[in-house]
Amino acid sequence: MNFSKSLKNILVAGSVLIGAASCTDNFEELNTNPNNPSKPTPAQTFTFAQLAVSGVGHETSRLNSLTTGQIGMHYIGAWGDSRVWLTGSGPVWVGEYWNKSYVKIVGNLEVAIKDVTADDADPAKLAMLDVWKVFNAHRITDIYGHVPYFNAGKGYAAAEAGESLTQDMLKPKYDEQSAIYADMIAKLDNAVQVLGTAGNSFGEADLVYGGDHLMWQKLANTLRLRLATRLGDDAKVTQSLNAPLIETNEEIALIPFTGEGDIWGLASNGDAFSFDWGGAFPSQAILNAMNQKDTDVTNDDPRLPVFFVNSIEEEDGTVTVYDWFEPQTMQGEDLTTSKHPAFAANRTNIGGYDTPEMVATPMEVAFLRAEHTTDAAMQLQYFTQGINLSLEYYGLGSDVETDYPAFWASVKSNFDANPKAEILKQKWIGLIGNGPEAYAEVRRNSDLFFGTIFVPGVDYKKTSQGTDGGFDDFYQWKIEYPASEAATNLENMQAAQNMPQNFWWTK
Repeated sequence: MNFSKSLKNILVAGSVLIGAASCTDNFEELNTNPNNPSKPTPAQTFTFAQLAVSGVGHETSRLNSLTTGQIGMHYIGAWGDSRVWLTGSGPVWVGEYWNKSYVKIVGNLEVAIKDVTADDADPAKLAMLDVWKVFNAHRITDIYGHVPYFNAGKGYAAAEAGESLTQDMLKPKYDEQSAIYADMIAKLDNAVQVLGTAGNSFGEADLVYGGDHLMWQKLANTLRLRLATRLGDDAKVTQSLNAPLIETNEEIALIPFTGEGDIWGLASNGDAFSFDWGGAFPSQAILNAMNQKDTDVTNDDPRLPVFFVNSIEEEDGTVTVYDWFEPQTMQGEDLTTSKHPAFAANRTNIGGYDTPEMVATPMEVAFLRAEHTTDAAMQLQYFTQGINLSLEYYGLGSDVETDYPAFWASVKSNFDANPKAEILKQKWIGLIGNGPEAYAEVRRNSDLFFGTIFVPGVDYKKTSQGTDGGFDDFYQWKIEYPASEAATNLENMQAAQNMPQNFWWTK
């Protein structure tokens, strides 16, 4: 599939949401009459909803490097601590992810679901659309808490169909996270069953797996394992572990970069400047985790120079190399000046706007297997596999014990002392660039991350004004609703703020 050519037409085809002209089923041919555009097909709408996960412009970069990447403890910002994006002018930027997700992803998916249902109600197509809906929805509720879910996007679908809009569509109520999770799990249960037979739906329009049912079954089950782990649902975890999962790097679910012209334009998607600018730097926590908190370079994590750069060419042409262990800024500290650009995220490997957006990886599955097994030998095997899969993805080999013996000795020693803590730490390191998942991991296991994996005063700033269960007051347990909601859906937003704050991370 010619992504760059088809993307232009697919974006244009999303006329219900972006107000552009449409195209025919043939991605290469535009309608000659702009006053009589044809309706986008469900396949075209699905493609757009997939691409939008990686952002069309800047919303994904703001989600990753400026918010969840920082409160997920991977990065520190050069314009102040994490809170700058949650107070003052920050929410205007942070709110872009909410606004664009509900328009570009949720709205498009509801249109596609409505159209498929009216056409032939193909169970496989509906299951694939539901899986993508769950992926987007779980990100939103994991970040914000109670959010619009059951009525979200219904207005877009009704408008496209020429139907009347109800108040519930125009101003959707916020649903409790517990109800959202129950429905997401149910949708994934259905998808795992429906997609368990070989077949193909949507074909090349599916940018993730080319329409392969069995691969979508693996994605559905991998997401189910992720969400069941969040909830602590042992029965559902066991069910997921016994069904097909994403196991190899060839099976990774991701959204590829597709560029056409200006990266800020509608014909381009990707993590635009996600980590490619001077506003996000490696935190003290991740540098300490990757250099083993010592000055012995032989046991450094081999991914360290892949993730970050510690050298810079000065104006006179000389190159200065900095010590990875040189003290950096910690979460909880205020930055009054920008840090040296040498400590910006590596722009080539994880930082460019053309970086793929990760949805689900085998590394995550391996570490989840390690976390859930009660067999000590299997736990070590899954733990090692998780590290090897991460190394392999970055082209660093696939045998940590043989290729990096000093690093492995240090990691294995940590594992022997506290298996769960080291499993969680290595998984957290492997999630670099995936701010939402890193943020979720830290909150789900906050008792181990704060105080054990992250040492107060060493990895993050310990304060005397601890709140939220005794943890330090710098930490954000969820992101506040965007200002746009206060302007357009105030009553329902306020009702959500008064709901019990019984989120999965408060258990």
